[in-house]
Amino acid sequence: MINIDIFQERDCIYIMKAIALYSVVSAHVGIISNNTFFGILFSLILSSIGSIGVGIFFLISGYLFLNTNKTTTQFLSAKVSTIIIPWIFCGTLLFFYVALRKGGVNIYNWVSTLMVHSHLYYLTILMIFYLLFWKLKNNLCFLLFNMFLSIISIVLTGLDLIPIYPYINPFNWSIYFILGLLIKKYHLLEKLVLFCKKWFLCITSIYFLFLIIYLINGVSISYWKYASFIAELVAMAFVFGASYFCLMLKKANWLVDIGKISFSLYLLHMPIAGIITNLFNRFELWYFTLFIPIIVIIITIAGIQTFRFISRKIKVNKIFDILIGYR
Repeated sequence: MINIDIFQERDCIYIMKAIALYSVVSAHVGIISNNTFFGILFSLILSSIGSIGVGIFFLISGYLFLNTNKTTTQFLSAKVSTIIIPWIFCGTLLFFYVALRKGGVNIYNWVSTLMVHSHLYYLTILMIFYLLFWKLKNNLCFLLFNMFLSIISIVLTGLDLIPIYPYINPFNWSIYFILGLLIKKYHLLEKLVLFCKKWFLCITSIYFLFLIIYLINGVSISYWKYASFIAELVAMAFVFGASYFCLMLKKANWLVDIGKISFSLYLLHMPIAGIITNLFNRFELWYFTLFIPIIVIIITIAGIQTFRFISRKIKVNKIFDILIGYR
């Protein structure tokens, strides 16, 4: 059991990553093709849950980025092995998976898969943030100004007034990264977690109220649309509070372990999500919809560990771990 008498910052962050990963996977399995009432309802619920994770990941990235003491060259060199190489390798695997099913094997589609039209857009935006905030990450005026621009961008995107693919617009995400920077700058993580733990029941009730309102109107809580930004902030507060209660679990270590390998799971889960979702759709197993993200995560973990075992046997485990971003 994890000792919570002293705030376990790193474990708390890992648990937040694990919850965020569940959210991201939910976003990629939430579209169910059948027209049953419960199938559509469960799909909308998963899609709503799926709108939480990316913001959490950006917030955590900003939080961890603030106190970077490396030089620009050292920092970018480190990111080559920890982000760039696994990004390209796993993105290429995803590209071939899609290309084998739909065709279109060419350089443009490969680059598009790596950087824009897949869940890997997150890494494109993250690298932009590293460069954008490198010199000014401690400049409060710069951060607040960019937060203001981000709010405007989110509102205009929701109104369909910005002719840019919304997922690749940095200003639609920068508010989360900046919140992470500010939380770290003013040492607020523990206070926020304890506050959200204290008001957890209230926060949960508010989020469920948002969810019910959206479901009644036949839509999911999605990025930028229908004032969903407020619901996402409430959901992030829920994640903060939930992380505390997860630390209290006797078996919390398994959540921490998932958080530690969340980058690999994020990179590699998509083909598994597609296969499992199609399989469940084909046999109309809509009643398992809410469990599909868990199934996808378990299978992805099993696959990673199986190939890591093989890589150790043939003594290429260090190379393999770099290729899949295993940390």
